[in-house]
Amino acid sequence: MPKTFAICLFMMLALSSCTGATVVHFETDAYGRLADVKLGTSSGDHARDRAIANEARRRFSKLVPDPKPYRDYTLTVTPPEKPKKTDAKDYRAMQNELKKDAKLREKVLQLCRKKLGKPDIIAEMAVYTHTSSAKALEVGCQRLTAALASGRLSYSSFEKGRQGVKTKEMIAILAGR
Repeated sequence: MPKTFAICLFMMLALSSCTGATVVHFETDAYGRLADVKLGTSSGDHARDRAIANEARRRFSKLVPDPKPYRDYTLTVTPPEKPKKTDAKDYRAMQNELKKDAKLREKVLQLCRKKLGKPDIIAEMAVYTHTSSAKALEVGCQRLTAALASGRLSYSSFEKGRQGVKTKEMIAILAGR
């Protein structure tokens, strides 16, 4: 058993709580080709674990560029951390503060630009805001911040937006309706 695999397995058992990590174990044959893929430890979500193992099998040559014969390799995949959920009471308090404080609205606007500044998100936002890609980020963030401060953006849409889900309400706000 490879050392990395043993340590990871020991840590998972010692902590006795599922951290959400999936461990995939690779074995190579006499020619250094992939011979076997096994699921080491599970995150508890069997479908997710199988998908990770299948994707790792497909990408083995990229994951291990120069595999040696008769070797064991280990891949540990940990899911991204979910953003902390804001409770509805805190959300309303934040909205009230945003209404009153222009400096705070500017900070939220800067945070929005930073979080949504990826090219794929900007391209999607350009479609929703009906503007060019160059203006989409600025227009979209201004509309979202204004909606947040005015109370037009509901708590449920806000939470879904943080999880990457676009609601009809959010799309309408981005469109300027």
